[in-house]
Amino acid sequence: MTSPTAPAVDLDLLRELFLLEPHKPAASVLRRARAAGGQLVPLVLSVAEREGTAMGSGTRAELVRMRARSGIYGDIARRVSAVPGARVVKGPSLAAHYPPGVLRPSGDLDVVVEGEQTLWAVADQVLADWPVAEINLAIQRLKGGWHLVLVLNWPSREEPLGDPEFNVEISTLAFSGEPGGVPPRIALPPDGVVADILMLAEERFQRPFGLKDSLDLALVLAGDRAPAARPLADQAAALRLAPELLELCERTRAWPSLAASVPSRLLDALQQPSVQELRRRATGEKPLPREFLPPDAAAALGRAALHALTTGLPVHGMLLGRRTPSMVPTAGLRFRSFSRGTLIRTPVADFLMVTEEVVDPDQYAAALAELPDVFPL
Repeated sequence: MTSPTAPAVDLDLLRELFLLEPHKPAASVLRRARAAGGQLVPLVLSVAEREGTAMGSGTRAELVRMRARSGIYGDIARRVSAVPGARVVKGPSLAAHYPPGVLRPSGDLDVVVEGEQTLWAVADQVLADWPVAEINLAIQRLKGGWHLVLVLNWPSREEPLGDPEFNVEISTLAFSGEPGGVPPRIALPPDGVVADILMLAEERFQRPFGLKDSLDLALVLAGDRAPAARPLADQAAALRLAPELLELCERTRAWPSLAASVPSRLLDALQQPSVQELRRRATGEKPLPREFLPPDAAAALGRAALHALTTGLPVHGMLLGRRTPSMVPTAGLRFRSFSRGTLIRTPVADFLMVTEEVVDPDQYAAALAELPDVFPL
């Protein structure tokens, strides 16, 4: 039985992935990476540096900032991983599969936590140590209780105009699913490598797979800790991700330099569970009954929010104001109705509950005005 072969992460591979002729210079690879959205620019720059390509002050400074960005994410990951019940997934652990000196792009940091109180504890760690500028909240109601996604953002200090914002996403759900097709799943697989692979597959519910996804998968499957094909396929089936993992495997196998990293036995093991899962999705998901909402919450929520929560969709919080340590803490989520909607109080911030992207400015102003009366300190 042939073992998977890890691809050489070099300029030749990047030329192949960007559909460039083999003789094209590194500058052409960099231009193609920028034209494709810039996500892979740090990877291209680090590979070019590793191969001794001449670089000017601009690209060297950019690479220095991107390495610093990766270091900051690594620092955050180490600190929040020390919180009991918190696990950092994908970013740093996937980066460990890349060759020394090669920089895996760091878009964000994903933290999965065991419950709401752990979420607030992780948020406190980030808020205390980093200059968080924006806080976003999404809420879902499942049979087991409330589930939250808290997203913390702040701009780059060195290049706030040109570099991506830092983004830390903390979630009580391991896999958020796809409304109407795949329900949220709460727990991560115990094995970190399996969890990373299936989190990659889950990304398909938010966007099409990209080059970085295929490169991640190839390097993980060719690594020393790669899971066996059948147990991985079984885990994918149990978490209802067999079709997505199969799609990513097939996409990765389409690149000649990555094909040897994806074993045929994994594709074979995913075929039947993929068919079964697609057949199951065709039947649809049943909505949650209203009684899954606590009576006090149901009374405080408007019709649109109730519909969203009982059909498995998230509702969102528009930030009204951060809370400070001097404020009276809350144990968790609290909902209160006011004349124009529903307010949410959390230990880190207060929000206006919204179900649409565009919010009436008058409703927002009314929420700010009524917040002190609805939630007196």
